[in-house]
Amino acid sequence: MKINCIGTGTMGSITRGSQSILLDNILIDVGSGVVKKMESMKLYTKNVKYLLLTHVHSDHFVDLPNFLIGRNIRNENNEKLTIICGKGIRKKSIELFELCFGDGTNTRYKNFEEGFNVEFVELSDNESFEEKELKITAYELEHGDCKPILGFTIEKEGKTIGYATDTTICDGVKRICTNSDIAFIDATNIIPTRSHMGLNETVCLKTEFPNCKIYAIHRSDYVHNNINEIEFPEDGDIIEI
Repeated sequence: MKINCIGTGTMGSITRGSQSILLDNILIDVGSGVVKKMESMKLYTKNVKYLLLTHVHSDHFVDLPNFLIGRNIRNENNEKLTIICGKGIRKKSIELFELCFGDGTNTRYKNFEEGFNVEFVELSDNESFEEKELKITAYELEHGDCKPILGFTIEKEGKTIGYATDTTICDGVKRICTNSDIAFIDATNIIPTRSHMGLNETVCLKTEFPNCKIYAIHRSDYVHNNINEIEFPEDGDIIEI
């Protein structure tokens, strides 16, 4: 398996792009600027079969129209795209299209799935999507007042990869670390807030879950020094598993 780190930053990051990773043909989050960043890295939307959406904040969600419309323009939509997300995100996705590209009738996207050849799979906490040798499980996270917000584990080729970004330390994060061989975990700030984990909390997870290799993601522009317990990927890094 190959993981491309498309972006590793927060909404306010200057040096990093919006948080997003591509695990083989599975894209997680498609926030502002992600599609163009993918293209600059020669990672094209036609190769994505599954799109996982954690929540609808702009740095994780707002490039969805560029992603789907681009697929149609380039005739890349022959194979169905499965969008895995929280409850109610299908409706939010259509509302985003109506806002950006609507014609004022509220019916332009009545047949949204057929028009873009997509299928929405809306999951709640501890629910899974399974297809062939792939299993994706959702975990409820805590991010201020944002609902729904999910983290995921992806079971593929005998390995489990976890992903929990834009979250405080919570039961969902710990379950992801328990179940994962490697996990991409929020480390937004040095000091935790009511919406994000602090770097020290991310480091402490490694002590609590020694069998899980942890990558600190969704980072603002702080400097980290002399921290060897966890990994700090940068935009454009490739991780082979």
